[in-house]
Amino acid sequence: MTNLELQAYRRYFMLKVAEASEFVGNTIAEVWHNWEQGNSTIPTYVIETMKDLKKRRQDKIDAIIADINNRIGSNNIRYFLTFEDFKKVNPTLTVLDWRLHQSIATELYFRGLEVLC
Repeated sequence: MTNLELQAYRRYFMLKVAEASEFVGNTIAEVWHNWEQGNSTIPTYVIETMKDLKKRRQDKIDAIIADINNRIGSNNIRYFLTFEDFKKVNPTLTVLDWRLHQSIATELYFRGLEVLC
């Protein structure tokens, strides 16, 4: 994975640098910036985590689309503006889960498959 790909992945998952560095990289934002700038080699565990998040995201999208195809009625997906709001509904999930959900909700909305609520 190149530095530009890492940045694209982070943005795709709607992660801020501080969130990515803490919850994916287990490091500080400055180190993450160095990876994205190409000043340091991206660790394998970061690359694997990002690829795993991409797979989880696609699996969830596929499951939601399958559900949409079998659903009668409105297609609404919750969009949580804050992690605190997300935690009220999903108390066991993490910041990464929230950002992944937001990324999925946004894509489904722009595909015209779901309405944000």
